Amino acid sequence: MIIIGERLNSSRKPVLQAMENKDENYLQKEALKQEQAGASFIDVNAAALLDKEPEALEWIIPLLQEKLSVPLAIDTPNPKAMEEGLKAHRGKALLNSLSGEKEKIKSLLPLIKEHKPSVIVLCLDEKGLPRSPEYALSIANRLVDLLVKEGLDTDDIFIDPLAHPVSIEPDAAPLFLESLRRIKEKMPDVKTIAGLSNISFGFPQRRLVNRIFLSIAFLNGLDAAILDPLDAKLLRAISAAEALLDQEPSLQDYGRETRKKTIKIKE
Repeated sequence: MIIIGERLNSSRKPVLQAMENKDENYLQKEALKQEQAGASFIDVNAAALLDKEPEALEWIIPLLQEKLSVPLAIDTPNPKAMEEGLKAHRGKALLNSLSGEKEKIKSLLPLIKEHKPSVIVLCLDEKGLPRSPEYALSIANRLVDLLVKEGLDTDDIFIDPLAHPVSIEPDAAPLFLESLRRIKEKMPDVKTIAGLSNISFGFPQRRLVNRIFLSIAFLNGLDAAILDPLDAKLLRAISAAEALLDQEPSLQDYGRETRKKTIKIKE
């Protein structure tokens, strides 16, 4: 499982305050904790800074890369902020995210061609969220073909079928899982990804729901997830799923995770 650490998001009040106050120590420590917990990428979202977002990413990204050995996922809906983030990033970044909306493609494709980041592709277009696995697959096919024509390797593409909150749409989990299964079946060379916390939004005991959903998604072909790597129980669930699916025959990862002290995070 490829883990993208989600904690450096300006929707979290302490993170927003640190970004506004240029609290370098807090931001570096928050990023480093996630890497040490097992994150392969650290997601950075400064969107709550609004018009100051591009300027913020210019200094935040080099600041974090001073301490990290893993790349960053630049998470923004703002093309100008994405441009500044990609320019500031050393090495291959992860662009979060590209959708099938024409304006989004028009604004981001030149940046993708220039900087060659890995790319998260959302199964979303002008018609909104797909209401069937077939439509999710059609969006994924179209965008993967486009990126490959522009020179991206399929190994650098992450497809997100988009999990809807089950508190609003009771069939959200089956829809996501069937879309995931079909995408992985038709395009085995691309990676699949989920924003894990979306599925449990508005639901009680969200961490429990996330752990169970992740295990089921893993069985259906999920390769990566945007999640809180400081949730020790969640990481143990990942290790157990990998062991049960024979992806870690020696069981070393599972044994190591079960011996770790639980990191206490409020439910």
